[in-house]
Amino acid sequence: MQNNLLSEKCIHLWRIRATALLIIFSFFDGGIFVFFPKWSIFFAILGITAYLLMITFYFPMLYKRCGYFFENDIISISSGVFIYHETKIPVSQIQYCVISQGVLQRFYGLCSVRLMMAGSFESVSQITLINAYRLKNLIEHSGERNGKKKI
Repeated sequence: MQNNLLSEKCIHLWRIRATALLIIFSFFDGGIFVFFPKWSIFFAILGITAYLLMITFYFPMLYKRCGYFFENDIISISSGVFIYHETKIPVSQIQYCVISQGVLQRFYGLCSVRLMMAGSFESVSQITLINAYRLKNLIEHSGERNGKKKI
């Protein structure tokens, strides 16, 4: 069984995204303040509390609960904190893999791998490029072992 968790850098990436959302939220809240000051203060307190809870508790817990596992030609993708979700995919059902990077992901050396199947897909996000190519090679080589040639 090969256990691959997310990169530790993903917590920083999530915190940057949450901070950007808080800044955007603050601009909208400032617009609300002109007409409804009491509601604006309530939303500001609510937004800052949610932000602090996310960066201190939620993101570290999410980091510990997310990852992918490769065992006996089956890939298990697990994620979630409050609602835990685990998907098991036989490698024989995967048609191809797509590795993609956003701007912030490229800065941190992270990427997302999308496993494409007939009619659906599953994603593994915030893993290093090395692990992404290892996963892609494991999928391609396991298809060759089973007598099927992957493209």
